[in-house]
Amino acid sequence: MGEAGIRFTVLGAVRVVRDGCALTTGSPQQQALLTALLLRAGRATPAHELLASIWGEEAPDSALSSLRTHAWRLRQIVEEDRSAPKVLVSLRDGYQLLVPPRSVDALYAEELAAGAARARATGQEEECGRLLAEALALWSGEPLAGVPGPFAEQQRSRFTALRLALVEERFAHDLRQGRHGLVIPDLIGFTHEHPLQERPYGFLMRALYAMGRQADALAAFGRARRVLADELGIDPGPELSALHERILANDPLLMGRPAGDRDQPTDAGGPEPEPPTEASKEAPAPTRPAQLPADISDFTGREEQVQGLYRALTDPARPSLAVVSVTGMGGIGKSTLALQVAHQAKPEFGGGQLYADLRGNGLEPADPGAVLGSFLTALGIPGHGMPASTEDRALLFRTTLDGRRILVVLDNARDPAQIRPLLPGSADCGVIVTSRAVLAGLSTALQSDLDVFDTGEAIALLRAIVGAGRIDEEPEAAVELVALCGHLPLAVRIVAARLAARPRWRVATMTGRLADERLRIGELRAGDLAVAAVFELGYRQLTRAQARAFRLLAPVTRQGIGTAAAAATLGMDEYDAEELLEALVDAAMLEAPRPGHYRYHDLVRSFALQLVGPEQPGPDEADGDDGAAALGRLLDFLLDGSCAAFQTMVPGDPVGAILGGRPEAGPRFATLADARAWVTQEFDCAANAAALAAQGPTGGDSRTLRAAADLLVAMSPFGQDIPYLQLATAARKVADAAAARGDDHAEARARFVCGNAALQYTRLAEAELHTRLATEACARAGDEVILRQILNDRGLIAQWQRRFTDAAMFYDRAVELARRLGHRSGELTTELNAAQARVRSGRPVDAVEVCEAALDRLRTERDPHVTSYAWYVHGMALHEMGRHADAVISYTACLEVCAAARLRGRETQARFMLSGSLRDLGRYDEALAEAGRALALSEELGSQQQRGHCLLALARALAETGDTAGASARAQQARDVYALLGLPDVDQAEELARSLELATAP
Repeated sequence: MGEAGIRFTVLGAVRVVRDGCALTTGSPQQQALLTALLLRAGRATPAHELLASIWGEEAPDSALSSLRTHAWRLRQIVEEDRSAPKVLVSLRDGYQLLVPPRSVDALYAEELAAGAARARATGQEEECGRLLAEALALWSGEPLAGVPGPFAEQQRSRFTALRLALVEERFAHDLRQGRHGLVIPDLIGFTHEHPLQERPYGFLMRALYAMGRQADALAAFGRARRVLADELGIDPGPELSALHERILANDPLLMGRPAGDRDQPTDAGGPEPEPPTEASKEAPAPTRPAQLPADISDFTGREEQVQGLYRALTDPARPSLAVVSVTGMGGIGKSTLALQVAHQAKPEFGGGQLYADLRGNGLEPADPGAVLGSFLTALGIPGHGMPASTEDRALLFRTTLDGRRILVVLDNARDPAQIRPLLPGSADCGVIVTSRAVLAGLSTALQSDLDVFDTGEAIALLRAIVGAGRIDEEPEAAVELVALCGHLPLAVRIVAARLAARPRWRVATMTGRLADERLRIGELRAGDLAVAAVFELGYRQLTRAQARAFRLLAPVTRQGIGTAAAAATLGMDEYDAEELLEALVDAAMLEAPRPGHYRYHDLVRSFALQLVGPEQPGPDEADGDDGAAALGRLLDFLLDGSCAAFQTMVPGDPVGAILGGRPEAGPRFATLADARAWVTQEFDCAANAAALAAQGPTGGDSRTLRAAADLLVAMSPFGQDIPYLQLATAARKVADAAAARGDDHAEARARFVCGNAALQYTRLAEAELHTRLATEACARAGDEVILRQILNDRGLIAQWQRRFTDAAMFYDRAVELARRLGHRSGELTTELNAAQARVRSGRPVDAVEVCEAALDRLRTERDPHVTSYAWYVHGMALHEMGRHADAVISYTACLEVCAAARLRGRETQARFMLSGSLRDLGRYDEALAEAGRALALSEELGSQQQRGHCLLALARALAETGDTAGASARAQQARDVYALLGLPDVDQAEELARSLELATAP
């Protein structure tokens, strides 16, 4: 950080040093003010934020006066010329501390951490180690030691976490450099100080094993397993478990490399990467997306920026991916400029254009994984083939774009971490990014930092929207108006829209109203206070009904809302609601991206969320409505529709009868496709509404919590059509809120959704935890219908873990409940699950009897799901009995049902099992073909568990055809998949891989 000038340390006791001499930092509260300004990295901070940072929500009456005193004293410390402050300056009612980021040790530590990550990514290991060491040397004790206030506590946690992450990265670096013996003592100490961190146990196990201490490495895993079980009630994660298996197997690849062998860095904490298969290299047929929002006809100014960005984006001589960024404060016109450039550059990108609003300046930034899912869908990747993890989606995204000229516009980005997974890898593509913050660490061809309009540009925008005649009649008033708007394009545009909508108003009228308004909102004050004045002015111009709608819809409209849902929220019919919403669109307080769908601009929504009462001038009487009632109406609407969709998806299921909704009041679905479309359309709104029910005042309302839990259950059968993990995230919030309130009814149903989602994604430890808690809550609530579903899921978990006795016990209890409830389809499905468990545990004869009885009952019913499953389990049982030819007949019958009903998941299972029966009959070529078809299907559907089974079947078929090398490769891939998922099938794959390796050994 250097010795010259002024330096600040917060990674320990707070200190200020100028030219090597320590300066006094004053009282703890004065230090709290200093750190609140320092760690906002030069951002202007309003007084109300500083008060909350130092005193919290209940600041004393004298807090503002004390704040001013502390600021005055700090200025005496940091300013060389106190008559002309240049370091601690006053801005409106707040302050801004203008110091270089490198003068603050915490900010410099973050810069060094980012540099170390870049050095590692580019193979500069020596530089990576140097930067990590320099960063860690900045800590001198507990960060912000002795500094009071919620902001300091938050930052203390943040920088403590950063130090732990840097220490872990230093361990990883040392292991990559072959310093196994040197790091063992530090790792032992670190794992005892931080026993719940899994990754360091992996480092320690690798180091011990590389030094020939296999027993000690296994003992380290044993300690990790005991600590995690005792403290958290969980098992080690799949990566640590996979490493344990490899150490048990004496994997030579874990023995490490000499210190000089550094060309191929690996992740010291996890397994080696799996080589790509041929199927994974296949790309879907190209689709040309065209997602750019419409350009605007009144674009004004910015000629120099447009030309510069266009040239950087389309330069034919560029050696790598062209990324250009547009940065600046909120409302500066970043998005407008980016779209102007994008539309001009469209002819240069013949492969199409992708667009995403990353919502980085809002309360809930877009998840990169969700954005990648949207992009991949637009590029032709089917939903059932979508990888689950963000990392895998990013790999598929880059693969899909390779060799194609596609323009990607990433609007409203939060930070480089949100952007990086969304970047193509090909130099043929181009990327335009907009963000409020300067994107330090993001490599760009050009960064355009926008300033406000000059007076001429602002007046030109007024003339374009309001009309040249009206503006030219009052030139002085127009100049004053844009000055009061801070020359901010968004503010000018909103005021112009108000004038255009009121042709009888004079410009001077608007100028007077704007000049008299107070600035109220917090988040917008971080950028420009005039924006808040414009939003407040727009709100005051609404009628009482419009203002009520504007307030009530904001909390429930996270990504957008349809007309019907908005009408329910507002408690009115759709026609009146649409009239109201369109009036808000005309007033520029809402947007309508497509017919019947509305959303807030992020800044406008943030403003709306801070409104706390009607306070709306007008003749109407106060409505007395509040957000809790509005949320309740929306939940009722969504629950009614979801129950109707549920009954369309699974007719006759008793769950549909116990949910709190009224399906007869919901939409009428002529087909299952209609029900799927409705659920997909309303999903975002439903997930957000359920999450809202679990927080704030409504979190204590049992009726609201139960409606939210029932809504989640009603949507759960549509897991292949919706982001099921997002539904589970909302379910966890509802479950936690219900548990805190002691509402067993709501907790049981929400936990069921959590467990079912974890089961779908083969997160068995998580699934086991949630289903156990759900079982206990169901027992307390007497909820037998949901309990039956949970017991079935617990049986599947136990079966996948090869705990067949437990699985049979869970299934038997579920069957008993199904019979008592009259749930015929559920009874059959669970009986077949139990039959499969009996096959796995060596009792195939019993399973054959169950399957044949089920098939006999199903002859009079049309239930392709259960029928295909019965044939599948029947084939499994016959195979285990040695009746391989009969098993082939059953699997073939299963495939016929699957083909007719398009049950592709069951088809995958039947094909890899059919491969085994054909192999035992000596029909090796047919077995190989079926295993190959099954593998292709599993990879298309994105099921890792099924992919592991298919790889194992393919390995066995290849071995029988004499392709030992190919069989060995597939067996190792299956082993890696099982290890990653934490499935006991890893033992079979390991045994086969080992035998094949021995067969190929010289």
